[in-house]
Order: sequence, then structure tokens, then C-alpha cells
Amino acid sequence: MDIDSSARAILLELRAKVESGDEGGIYGDRTKALHDIDALLANTSANQVKLLLLPTASLQELSIDCGWGSQFNNLAAQLEAVLGID
Repeated sequence: MDIDSSARAILLELRAKVESGDEGGIYGDRTKALHDIDALLANTSANQVKLLLLPTASLQELSIDCGWGSQFNNLAAQLEAVLGID
């Protein structure tokens, strides 16, 4: 499945949040999160989106560490809805 423009916009919003935030803490890794998002943006396959949004993935941990965990959950839900991920 290809990532459509709506999903791409959500990924870009997530990337902007990561880029403008702190480095993270023990669990959240900003560099890894940016790398993962960039890989999805470069390869328009949605197969890896589930891994990016996992509860223990670097992106969610980083969002919690940096105080935008609720925003992450909202963006993740939007992305899952757009891509039809259960």
C-alpha cells in the first residue's frame, strides 16, 4: 500500500514535532525516530508504519519523554485511520 498525501502530511507533522523537540530520555531516541520517519517518507510503502507506531517504539517513547505523548496518540490514530491499519 502506498502512503497517500494525507498520510504523508501526518508523517511530516510527526517529523516536525520530533525535530523541534528535545533529544528525549532513556527510551526515546530522536535520531532513530527521525531516521524511521525519513525512511517511510522516502519509501512510500505503508508496511512499516505499524512498527513506527508501536507502543514501545522510539517515536512514542520520545513523545512521552518530551511531553507531547497525547499529540502523538492523536496523530498515530489519524495515520492508522488514513492507512486502514487496525
